[in-house]
Amino acid sequence: MAEEIRVMIVDDHTIVREGIKALLDIQEGIDVVAEAKSSIECLNKMEAVLPDVVLMDLKMPGIDGIETTRLVKKNYPQVKVILLTNYDDEEYVIASIKSGADGYVLKDVKKGDLLEIIHGVFQNRAFIDPTVTRKLFHSIRQSDAAKKAPATRPVLSQRELQILTHLVEGKSNKDIANSVNLAPDTIKSHLKNIYQKLGVNNRSQAARVAIQEKLVCFTS
Repeated sequence: MAEEIRVMIVDDHTIVREGIKALLDIQEGIDVVAEAKSSIECLNKMEAVLPDVVLMDLKMPGIDGIETTRLVKKNYPQVKVILLTNYDDEEYVIASIKSGADGYVLKDVKKGDLLEIIHGVFQNRAFIDPTVTRKLFHSIRQSDAAKKAPATRPVLSQRELQILTHLVEGKSNKDIANSVNLAPDTIKSHLKNIYQKLGVNNRSQAARVAIQEKLVCFTS
C-alpha cells in the first residue's frame, strides 16, 4: 500500500478549507490531518501534527502565508508547502520562492490538477502555476531589457509627484483624493499615468521606484 500523504490546510476562509478538505477526503493516499484558520494556528499545530504537505493561503490576517512558509521551512525543512492563492503577481511568486515554498498554485486550479500537484510536490517536484510562469518569464525579460537600456529619470507632473508622495506615505485612493481635493476617479486616472511613466504595475512597485529614484521627498 502506497504511503499516505498527510496534509494540513491553512486558510482564513472556512468555506475554502471545507471545500479543499471535502475534495481531499475522498482521495486515496491523502489524509487531511489538520486545518488552521490563521498562520498562528498553523504554527502552533505544526509540531504535534507534522504534516507532509501544507496547503497555505497567501493572504491572511496577521502573518501572511509567505512569512508563515518561511517559518515552517526554517523549523521543519522536510515539510512541503504549496501556496494556494488568487494572486498571480510575479512579486508574490518571487517572494514565495525565496521563502522556501515548494509550489505556487492559483485557486482556480482544476481538482484533478491539484491532486497531481500535491503528489508531485510530495515527491520533491516543485511546481509553479503555468499562468504565473508566463508572467514571471515576461517580467524577467522586461527587467533584463530595462538593465540594458540607458537609465532615464521618469518625468512626472507636479500633480503626479504630489499624488505619488501620498501613495508612498501609504494613503488610500480616498485619502489621497481628500488631501488634494480631487475626485477618487481622477486619482485612479493619475495613478494609471504614474504607473505607465514609472514602468510599474501596482502601488508597491510605484512606491519602490519613487524611493529608489528619489522622486519624492518628505518634510519632518
